[in-house]
Amino acid sequence: MATGRQGDGDALELMPSVRCRVGGVEVPLTEGMCALVVMVALENGGVSRRVLQARLWPGLDAGDAAKRLRQLLWRVKRETGDRLLDTSGGSVRLAADVSVDLRTAERRARRVVSGEPPERADPAEWSFLGRALLADWLDEGAWEAQDRWNRLRLLALERLAEQALRAGDHPGAIEFASTAVGVDELNEVPHRVMAAAYLARGDLASAWRVFTRFQQLLGREMGLEPSPAFRDLVGHGGVAWSA
Repeated sequence: MATGRQGDGDALELMPSVRCRVGGVEVPLTEGMCALVVMVALENGGVSRRVLQARLWPGLDAGDAAKRLRQLLWRVKRETGDRLLDTSGGSVRLAADVSVDLRTAERRARRVVSGEPPERADPAEWSFLGRALLADWLDEGAWEAQDRWNRLRLLALERLAEQALRAGDHPGAIEFASTAVGVDELNEVPHRVMAAAYLARGDLASAWRVFTRFQQLLGREMGLEPSPAFRDLVGHGGVAWSA
């Protein structure tokens, strides 16, 4: 969400970085508040106070950690009221009406991966698949969630690129595949789809550049060669290629 953006909802953005909106107004969060909110947001069912204390202040005894958590929760409430966090009971969770961009993105991506892609996908409408989760976040507690999102969005981008290629939307296939390469440059599938899209347009030179760049990257980083299917694709002009 952009600074100063107005609206009626309560929302939390995690892609590519943390931003919070309450009642349509962006609310700045301190580093400590962000750490707490992210930890809660990444757990769908909420997090117990004891777990939060142990993760946020592993070097403190239980009493001091509990005191710090109470203070931090109070600061969040001071800035957001009761509209961001639900602290009732022994757990802390996001309030029921808070929307999270990651959850919306995951639902859309899963529909594509499960075989329900749109009839014709506009890359602009799927630009969120190019956004990293907590891109500037260094806390190892988010690594698992980041890896999970990267795997999901990569699969969705591959499906969309393959569908666009089959539909004859070669620019769309190239754009989806290029975004997928940005997620995992060592994955062969998006490179192969991109090369096939160039071949379908009659652009043999661009297809060959895609292949040779991937070949060099794979050899340099992993000591491997592209698959025979990729070599045959560029060698035979893509006649036998199938997504």
